[in-house]
Amino acid sequence: MFNIKKIRPLFTGVVTTAMTYKEDQHTTAGGLVFDATKMKGGLNIYQRVVAVGSMVHDLKEGDIVRLNYKRYAVPTQKPGAIENNIQKSDINYTYQIPMVTLDGIDYLFLQNNDIEFVVEEADIPEGGLLE
Repeated sequence: MFNIKKIRPLFTGVVTTAMTYKEDQHTTAGGLVFDATKMKGGLNIYQRVVAVGSMVHDLKEGDIVRLNYKRYAVPTQKPGAIENNIQKSDINYTYQIPMVTLDGIDYLFLQNNDIEFVVEEADIPEGGLLE
């Protein structure tokens, strides 16, 4: 078996952790509404940079970044209910995000334009979202 230990992405490639949400995230202060994009087991929108390509500026290993997974969404359409003789359809999205396994651990293999911003300062609780 070929076991890759470390990589260096080319050009605008970026490798980040692939941390997932440990519990469902709520969208209201009272905790009554769940955010479907932030459910337990789903990829966290905040990740830590592991490696950057030679053409990536303003990012370095260890940076915490907010990612936009929208580019990797793949819509699937299923026929829905018929209302007033019109066939409705339900559109669901799955995400096909490129990954790479380094030394037995999965990482996201993205492009620099998938990053919305770098977190410069934050209070991250111990055992928080990026653990």
